Amino acid sequence: MNRKFMCRLLSLLLVILLVCFTLTACGSASKGDYAVEEHNGAVVDDSLADDAVGDLSTGSSASSTTESEKSIKDQRKIIERIYYQTETKDFDNLVNTLESQALSVGGYIESSDVYGNVYSSSTLRSASFVFRIPNDKVTEFTDFVSDNSTVTNRSVNTEDVTLDYVDAESRIKALKTEKEALESLLAKATSTTELLEIRDMLTDVIYEIETYESQLRTYDNLIDYTTITVDVNEVEHTAVVHKQTTWERIGTNLKDNFRGIWNFLVELFVFVVSALPYLLFVGVIVVIIILIVKSASKKRKKSKMNPTVVQPVQYSNFPNNPKE
Repeated sequence: MNRKFMCRLLSLLLVILLVCFTLTACGSASKGDYAVEEHNGAVVDDSLADDAVGDLSTGSSASSTTESEKSIKDQRKIIERIYYQTETKDFDNLVNTLESQALSVGGYIESSDVYGNVYSSSTLRSASFVFRIPNDKVTEFTDFVSDNSTVTNRSVNTEDVTLDYVDAESRIKALKTEKEALESLLAKATSTTELLEIRDMLTDVIYEIETYESQLRTYDNLIDYTTITVDVNEVEHTAVVHKQTTWERIGTNLKDNFRGIWNFLVELFVFVVSALPYLLFVGVIVVIIILIVKSASKKRKKSKMNPTVVQPVQYSNFPNNPKE
């Protein structure tokens, strides 16, 4: 019995040792997985620390990306063109104020055309202007156009010339380097033939540099000054730009129809009065023709009423009269 008891006790001790060994191994594995470290009394998880570092690096990268995008946006070369089509009843005043407004904001008039401004013409007038306005004054000028006329059409067109601009700058740098090298060779030339060849090459390089610099100046002017085209049409009644109700549309159509009839009658009256000299001349000719036709018809009637009597021929005076 004692031997059996001792065997059971040893078996129980072995089982307890195995369980303790297993728990110790699991604890060490758990510490290796989570790698918890203590610093200044605070417990910090390595995985959380890695996440924090990742967040900081991501924030730094995002910040640098934003600054890079902003820098690229500031360096973009954009040419902007704006087109307006307007109507006005006060044509002369609008034309004059547009020109003065462009000058007051630091812009200038690139071209202007006025049509229909003829004394003998009764048609309404129109004008077309091309203004060059500084970019920082574009909003002020366009607001002036909208406030002083009825805008019937507006369009904006932009052109990105960044690549062409950068390419021209790179070409200028390369050509200037080539120019310096040619000038150095020109100073060291010993023969006339070399001197002439290098001078010709230098002339071509200088010409290319000036061409690219002129292109950049043109780009700078187009980029710094917005091109605004304004077409002005003189009208008797400006267009309705807000949305109308059904009754307002009916009223507008009736007014337009009556106005059209009245304009037709006025134009007809003006035409008749203006054509009176021609009408009188034509009337005189018609009267003369009628008198001539009536006179000819009267003569024909008289000739029918009084026919001519034919006298018989007398044969008594002729020799060898068969009646004798």
